[in-house]
Amino acid sequence: MASDSFQYRALFEYKRERGDDISLQTGDLLTVPKATVMAVPGLDYQDGDERSPRGWLHGTNERTKETGDFPGTFVEYIGVRVGPPVAKSWPRPVPPIPGGPHTDMGAQPPGAAAASGECCPHGHIEHIIGMFGFSIWILLH
Repeated sequence: MASDSFQYRALFEYKRERGDDISLQTGDLLTVPKATVMAVPGLDYQDGDERSPRGWLHGTNERTKETGDFPGTFVEYIGVRVGPPVAKSWPRPVPPIPGGPHTDMGAQPPGAAAASGECCPHGHIEHIIGMFGFSIWILLH
């Protein structure tokens, strides 16, 4: 997957020396996009090179959320981190106020608008939030 990243753990403390660097404390978790490891100038990347990084890596310190360069020799390889799931194509609707007047609930999932009366003139849709936070759409006649 294109959004895969490598994860590393800092073995040693590193103090920022340049503006593009990030500081490390022992134990910090660092995330480095796979594409940046494969594009390190002067290195002919081979599968498995991420396990013994040479030179400088560019990534994010998960503790500080800072992004920048750090020495690859100061970290140990932990594994691959798969990118976050793709965001929903529609926002989650806000439920109506309990006991309040029926109002527009905002954007609805694909197909819900068709069930709201556009295809069924005698029906309307009710939105219920389930006990565990999931949404249920019910067509009432």
